Amino acid sequence: MRHFLQRKGAALFALLFLLASCGPFISPFSQEAFKSATSLKARSLAIIAKADQPYAQHQDAVEQLLVDVDAAYEFAKGRPRNDVSTRLWDTLRDPEENLLGGFAARWEEQGRLSTFLAGESSIQIAEAYDIIICVEVTKKRPADC
Repeated sequence: MRHFLQRKGAALFALLFLLASCGPFISPFSQEAFKSATSLKARSLAIIAKADQPYAQHQDAVEQLLVDVDAAYEFAKGRPRNDVSTRLWDTLRDPEENLLGGFAARWEEQGRLSTFLAGESSIQIAEAYDIIICVEVTKKRPADC
Protein backbone atom coordinates (compact mmCIF):
# COMPACT_ATOMS: atom_id res chain seq x y z
CA MET A 1 0.00 0.00 0.00
CA ARG A 2 2.83 2.38 0.88
CA HIS A 3 4.50 1.85 -2.50
CA PHE A 4 1.18 2.46 -4.25
CA LEU A 5 0.83 5.79 -2.44
CA GLN A 6 4.40 6.74 -3.30
CA ARG A 7 3.78 5.96 -6.97
CA LYS A 8 0.48 7.85 -6.83
CA GLY A 9 2.22 10.89 -5.37
CA ALA A 10 5.04 10.69 -7.91
CA ALA A 11 2.53 10.35 -10.76
CA LEU A 12 0.60 13.38 -9.50
CA PHE A 13 3.79 15.44 -9.32
CA ALA A 14 4.79 14.32 -12.84
CA LEU A 15 1.36 15.21 -14.23
CA LEU A 16 1.32 18.59 -12.57
CA PHE A 17 4.86 19.26 -13.78
CA LEU A 18 3.83 18.52 -17.36
CA LEU A 19 0.86 20.85 -17.02
CA ALA A 20 3.20 23.56 -15.78
CA SER A 21 4.90 23.68 -19.16
CA CYS A 22 1.85 25.48 -20.57
CA GLY A 23 3.42 28.92 -20.21
CA PRO A 24 0.57 31.32 -21.00
CA PHE A 25 -1.78 29.46 -18.69
CA ILE A 26 0.29 29.87 -15.55
CA SER A 27 1.28 32.78 -13.38
CA PRO A 28 4.53 34.63 -14.01
CA PHE A 29 7.76 33.86 -12.15
CA SER A 30 7.87 35.03 -8.54
CA GLN A 31 11.23 35.61 -6.86
CA GLU A 32 9.44 35.43 -3.50
CA ALA A 33 7.95 32.00 -4.32
CA PHE A 34 11.34 30.75 -5.52
CA LYS A 35 13.14 31.98 -2.41
CA SER A 36 10.47 30.52 -0.15
CA ALA A 37 10.67 27.09 -1.82
CA THR A 38 14.45 26.90 -1.67
CA SER A 39 14.55 28.04 1.94
CA LEU A 40 11.78 25.66 3.01
CA LYS A 41 13.53 22.78 1.26
CA ALA A 42 16.73 23.39 3.22
CA ARG A 43 14.85 23.75 6.52
CA SER A 44 12.75 20.64 5.85
CA LEU A 45 15.77 18.47 5.09
CA ALA A 46 17.57 19.73 8.20
CA ILE A 47 14.59 18.84 10.39
CA ILE A 48 14.04 15.46 8.73
CA ALA A 49 17.65 14.58 9.55
CA LYS A 50 16.71 14.81 13.24
CA ALA A 51 13.77 12.39 13.03
CA ASP A 52 15.74 9.64 14.77
CA GLN A 53 15.49 11.81 17.88
CA PRO A 54 12.33 12.23 19.97
CA TYR A 55 9.68 14.32 18.22
CA ALA A 56 9.04 16.27 21.42
CA GLN A 57 12.56 17.74 21.22
CA HIS A 58 11.80 19.22 17.80
CA GLN A 59 8.05 19.79 17.99
CA ASP A 60 8.25 23.58 17.92
CA ALA A 61 10.57 23.58 14.90
CA VAL A 62 8.38 21.06 13.03
CA GLU A 63 5.22 23.02 13.78
CA GLN A 64 6.85 26.29 12.65
CA LEU A 65 8.06 24.61 9.46
CA LEU A 66 4.56 23.33 8.72
CA VAL A 67 3.09 26.80 9.32
CA ASP A 68 5.65 28.25 6.91
CA VAL A 69 4.79 25.58 4.31
CA ASP A 70 1.11 26.46 4.80
CA ALA A 71 2.04 30.11 4.19
CA ALA A 72 3.82 29.14 0.95
CA TYR A 73 0.71 27.21 -0.08
CA GLU A 74 -1.51 30.22 0.67
CA PHE A 75 0.83 32.50 -1.28
CA ALA A 76 0.68 30.13 -4.27
CA LYS A 77 -3.10 29.84 -3.94
CA GLY A 78 -3.50 33.61 -3.92
CA ARG A 79 -1.68 34.12 -7.22
CA PRO A 80 -3.77 34.10 -10.41
CA ARG A 81 -3.34 31.15 -12.80
CA ASN A 82 -1.18 29.34 -10.28
CA ASP A 83 -3.17 26.12 -9.88
CA VAL A 84 -0.24 23.83 -10.67
CA SER A 85 2.01 25.28 -7.98
CA THR A 86 -0.89 25.41 -5.53
CA ARG A 87 -1.59 21.69 -6.03
CA LEU A 88 2.09 20.84 -5.62
CA TRP A 89 2.27 22.71 -2.31
CA ASP A 90 -1.00 21.15 -1.17
CA THR A 91 0.31 17.63 -1.85
CA LEU A 92 3.60 18.38 -0.09
CA ARG A 93 1.85 19.55 3.07
CA ASP A 94 -0.97 16.95 3.14
CA PRO A 95 -0.67 14.76 6.28
CA GLU A 96 -2.31 11.89 4.39
CA GLU A 97 0.39 11.83 1.69
CA ASN A 98 3.93 10.46 1.92
CA LEU A 99 5.66 13.81 1.69
CA LEU A 100 6.37 16.45 4.33
CA GLY A 101 2.94 16.55 5.97
CA GLY A 102 2.74 12.76 6.21
CA PHE A 103 6.30 12.51 7.44
CA ALA A 104 5.66 15.01 10.23
CA ALA A 105 2.45 13.20 11.21
CA ARG A 106 4.23 9.83 11.38
CA TRP A 107 7.10 11.29 13.40
CA GLU A 108 4.68 12.84 15.88
CA GLU A 109 2.64 9.64 16.12
CA GLN A 110 5.62 7.29 16.54
CA GLY A 111 7.80 9.55 18.65
CA ARG A 112 10.92 8.88 16.57
CA LEU A 113 11.65 7.37 13.18
CA SER A 114 14.41 5.16 11.87
CA THR A 115 17.38 6.72 10.15
CA PHE A 116 16.52 4.64 7.07
CA LEU A 117 12.95 5.96 6.89
CA ALA A 118 14.14 9.52 7.42
CA GLY A 119 16.70 9.12 4.65
CA GLU A 120 14.20 7.68 2.18
CA SER A 121 11.65 10.35 3.06
CA SER A 122 14.29 13.02 2.68
CA ILE A 123 14.95 11.90 -0.90
CA GLN A 124 11.26 12.00 -1.83
CA ILE A 125 10.63 15.32 -0.12
CA ALA A 126 13.71 16.88 -1.73
CA GLU A 127 12.46 15.72 -5.14
CA ALA A 128 9.04 17.23 -4.44
CA TYR A 129 10.65 20.56 -3.55
CA ASP A 130 12.82 20.34 -6.68
CA ILE A 131 9.67 20.02 -8.79
CA ILE A 132 8.09 23.02 -7.06
CA ILE A 133 11.29 25.02 -7.62
CA CYS A 134 11.56 23.90 -11.24
CA VAL A 135 7.96 24.86 -11.97
CA GLU A 136 8.69 28.34 -10.64
CA VAL A 137 11.94 28.68 -12.60
CA THR A 138 10.23 27.47 -15.77
CA LYS A 139 7.80 30.37 -15.47
CA LYS A 140 10.75 32.73 -15.93
CA ARG A 141 12.50 30.87 -18.73
CA PRO A 142 12.33 27.36 -20.16
CA ALA A 143 14.40 25.12 -17.92
CA ASP A 144 15.56 21.56 -18.11
CA CYS A 145 15.16 20.54 -14.49
